[in-house]
Amino acid sequence: MTELIQIADDQGTPISIVRLIAKGDTELIPLFTYLVGDSPPDRFFLQISAANRNLSRFSPHPLDTITLAQMLSLLEDKGYEKDAIVANITYYEATIEALINDAAIETPYIRPTTGALHRLADSAAITHALSLPDADDTRTRIGSLARSGDTEVAVHVNRDNLDHHLLVAGATGSGKSHLLSNLAHAAAALNRCVILFDHKPDHQNHHETNPHPNTQYPRAFTLNADTSEGVRYWTLDDQDPNPEAVLVGARSSELDPAILSSTIFHRGGEELQAETFEHIASAYSDDQESGNWTIHDLLAHIRTTNDGQLSKRLYGDSGGKVHGATMQAIRRKLNMPGRIPPFLDRRPPQGLLGTRKNAGDINELFAPGLNVLRISDSNARGYALFLDQLLSRASSLRSEATLRSASNVAEIEMVIDEASDIFQAESRRLRDAATGMLA
Repeated sequence: MTELIQIADDQGTPISIVRLIAKGDTELIPLFTYLVGDSPPDRFFLQISAANRNLSRFSPHPLDTITLAQMLSLLEDKGYEKDAIVANITYYEATIEALINDAAIETPYIRPTTGALHRLADSAAITHALSLPDADDTRTRIGSLARSGDTEVAVHVNRDNLDHHLLVAGATGSGKSHLLSNLAHAAAALNRCVILFDHKPDHQNHHETNPHPNTQYPRAFTLNADTSEGVRYWTLDDQDPNPEAVLVGARSSELDPAILSSTIFHRGGEELQAETFEHIASAYSDDQESGNWTIHDLLAHIRTTNDGQLSKRLYGDSGGKVHGATMQAIRRKLNMPGRIPPFLDRRPPQGLLGTRKNAGDINELFAPGLNVLRISDSNARGYALFLDQLLSRASSLRSEATLRSASNVAEIEMVIDEASDIFQAESRRLRDAATGMLA
């Protein structure tokens, strides 16, 4: 058993730091390893913050002559032979994290005393001191601590946390997408419906085992495709390189007209065109008794209805008129390639066998398991548009299930990787509308 002995502080030692030494032949302890320290009647929880400086009696720093003499005396009192430890000593610093008396976790309002013994914390002590969720279900595991001595300490997500909004923030390469993957798999394993927006893409291999080489306990991401916990790939792009991805589209009749208009008229100076198109789309939707219409129907209506008729529908007898030049610009731009996102009211594929599979209904995305939805760069403008569609449908499904007191409707988890892309949308109105729907 590795033992570390606390030595005296010097004037420069921070109040939250203790200094520890071990015999030079003791196995080195990695940075960030957790320790439990006994300083009767108290017990402390600590973490290594500076590791394995090798010192000798001739080292001028950080041990002065008085501290070295005290250290040697302590070692002799503990039964070590002076000749065995004087030549080489391993020195550590540890941060005091908590006081763990009587199984309670408290703020460390006192410090261990000189001579206190510190040992590697076991998994039970670490789990308790860090208030980690109990590992009562292997499906909820999302990782392990980077350093925990010789013991593997699993980290699980609390099921209750999956019922709340979560934000994962961090620098590039810090593991945000990896953590989102683990959370998505945990939720899918609990038979929830997980819809993961993949914009980079980073999430096109969830059917494969995670090949992470730096752990003794690799996290297997593989989900059984033959069960409700299977992984399914969806895409908005008929040129998607993943052959397993199923095409899916959005229904214009179910979209917020403000987001629809801002997606089509997104450039600077097009605000009046976006506002006019929004009013026309809202009025057209109100006139459809069935409530079902497509973007193709709406475009045909705009192209074949003159400005006078549009003005009368929008303004009645008030005398208001649509602006002629604005309508001319709207009609011209609606014919321009790339203005209408291709996934709007996607028509069934026409063609030979082998054509990419096409989802018949967006509701197919709400089956239990992991649903990875690819948002390609070519459809970046439609990101918020499709997100609006999914969030609206998810809200409707949950409301309907509540009204029916249905218990067989899966809980829905929306996982948005690279959410910042929504807030960087070209159109301010689109950005405002999308963030409003998220709120």
